Amino acid sequence: MLPQVPLKPEDRPRYTKDQLNAYFHMINLPPTHLKSPILSNPSLATSTQHALPLLKALVLHHLTTVPFENLSLHYSPRKTLSLDMHDLYAKIVGRNGHRGGYCMENNGLFGTVLRSLGFRVRNCAARVSRMMSPSEHVRAQQGQTYDGWNHMLNLVLLDGEWWVVDVGMGNMGPCAVYKLQDGVELESIAPRRIRLQKRAIAESYSAEEEGGGAVPKLWCFDVCYKPEVAEGEERAWIPTYAFTEAEFLPQDFEMMNYFTSTNKACLFTYVLIITKMLADEAGEKIVGDITMLNDTVRRNFGSDRKVLRECKTEKERVDALRDFFGVELTEEDSESITPELKIQ
Repeated sequence: MLPQVPLKPEDRPRYTKDQLNAYFHMINLPPTHLKSPILSNPSLATSTQHALPLLKALVLHHLTTVPFENLSLHYSPRKTLSLDMHDLYAKIVGRNGHRGGYCMENNGLFGTVLRSLGFRVRNCAARVSRMMSPSEHVRAQQGQTYDGWNHMLNLVLLDGEWWVVDVGMGNMGPCAVYKLQDGVELESIAPRRIRLQKRAIAESYSAEEEGGGAVPKLWCFDVCYKPEVAEGEERAWIPTYAFTEAEFLPQDFEMMNYFTSTNKACLFTYVLIITKMLADEAGEKIVGDITMLNDTVRRNFGSDRKVLRECKTEKERVDALRDFFGVELTEEDSESITPELKIQ
């Protein structure tokens, strides 16, 4: 059957109370948030006073528990990804945790968790900046351009104002909840700062056709890794992605998912990646990440980057997935590694 949003509200994907409790347990949600009045009165999920503290806690603990990863595209016989909300729950929560997914999986599941709690959620799409490419040549030659729609994020409505919620961008994401407001700027992972601007992207044909008039604008999310600059200098902001407020439906994400998981020009088809964000000792804020890219595991705390392991064999990489990320691959999955990425 073709994907769609069920027309009857009662048929739309929701997680049960037991499923939500299992999710809360998996992400180690602190007891204080398990007492949120929203859990007994979903109508409060539209109130900034009650909803924002819970929303921020859910984002923090999801990011530090559920990895951003594309392992199923390389360590599985079928090498396909399902965006069905029940399949996502089975993969990420039902396996006793330790599995995650890329943007459409993480933000898809997270958006459904929020809806199940009573939050008003809109699924949106973004164009990822080519400054995010692992290729130095692409960054140098095409860094001011964007990909097609290839990223998913969520907007959440609180007291009539939209907030940006994105748990599906790994260590390049905002790692914070922030208001959908032109010019908003805040610290993310110290000392990193993020900002949001509503502006036209440079490659828009409309600027030429309309003589610089009413050029359509997108919400542009940028990051600054070194905010401290000398007097008279400007911060170096790096474009990360540009998104729209338009609602994208399951059928839109199915098309995006097919391209990002199968097209050989897409990063995810030729790079193996898994990232989990790291919290401080108090568990109150994100301070870094641990990431495996192909065969190397690194820990990143701001500018402090340390190689933890370089895998020389497939067994060493499978062991690293278990040791650093808690991912236990089945024998079938381990033997199904993409041939081009296999470590000899």
